Amino acid sequence: MKYLSIIRIVLIVISVAIVAAAFLTQGSAPEPDVDAMLRWTYAMVGIATLSAVLLPLVNIAKNPKSAVRSLIGLAIVAVVVLIAYALSDTTPVYTPGNAEGYTDALELRLSDTGLITTYIALGIAIASIVVTEVYNLFK
Repeated sequence: MKYLSIIRIVLIVISVAIVAAAFLTQGSAPEPDVDAMLRWTYAMVGIATLSAVLLPLVNIAKNPKSAVRSLIGLAIVAVVVLIAYALSDTTPVYTPGNAEGYTDALELRLSDTGLITTYIALGIAIASIVVTEVYNLFK
């Protein structure tokens, strides 16, 4: 795992160098040149996204027994999202600034699904905190 700390240090040094170069080479311009910083940010987001997708797959290939727990967790999340989707509503929303209202059914359904999923996750988190504390009282 020593190579991970080396990679981290190299990425930090590159990031600092890019930011320093953007500020030091700005010349008479009032703002630094942000193109290099944005390109580096896009590269880092891409690397993080690929790592978040590929590394768990590598871990599953190395240890298939641990994949069962991950798949169970993924199935539970999928069930919660499906329940939230079933509970979501497509009634148009009218606001004072928008007299026509929001009428796109898919947009309304997906936003409601996200909100309901968040509420369910919050409820589960609070319930798990309470249950854990009560369990620790009697332990």
